[in-house]
Amino acid sequence: MIKKKKKCLNCEKESYIWSKSLCKTCFIKANPPKKIQYKSEKQKLKDIEKKGYTNKQFKMFFDIWNKRKHYCESCGKWLGNEPLSIFFDHLLEKSIYKELALIEENIFLCCGECHTKKTNGFPTTQHLTAINKAKQLFNIELTKEDVLL
Repeated sequence: MIKKKKKCLNCEKESYIWSKSLCKTCFIKANPPKKIQYKSEKQKLKDIEKKGYTNKQFKMFFDIWNKRKHYCESCGKWLGNEPLSIFFDHLLEKSIYKELALIEENIFLCCGECHTKKTNGFPTTQHLTAINKAKQLFNIELTKEDVLL
């Protein structure tokens, strides 16, 4: 079915009527599309908190980088002059021990290989020793496996 052109109520031009007796241009001007809000207010607040936490963490990492030698504390490999986030390992996982996440004594400088070994469950003996010392420092119960090492 072919529609006939009619006069738009707004601009009075003869064109195809889209809705509410208005042409497409006038209808869109009168009813602009709503901007989609992708984040809730609660999520925006969480994002601000996360950004603040990340800034604190990177400041702490930078301070540690300036205080310590740039060698892997596990295998002795040179880490270079620029700090990368993979070089900083939380001895006691920040997901479990949130209160220890921003404490310098809980951070271990290590190369990417040693970090990956620890993440995959096969840390080096130096890494395990540092983890046990951190547990003792923060008064966290040692397991039987910790004592055997």
